[in-house]
Amino acid sequence: MQFSIARMSCGGCVKAITAAIVSIDANAKVEADTVSKQVTVETSVSRDDVLKALDTAGYPAA
Repeated sequence: MQFSIARMSCGGCVKAITAAIVSIDANAKVEADTVSKQVTVETSVSRDDVLKALDTAGYPAA
């Protein structure tokens, strides 16, 4: 699944976003591109759960 995260601008953001997703699925694969502000996630949890985790971490996604 793909997400657009407008506030993602640096490596620190990527670490926080990755940590938020891994906190709900330790086996998740996360790829992030700060230029396009896109995050691709391979996970077994629902899209809604990922969106909630990102929002909680301060990185609301679309």
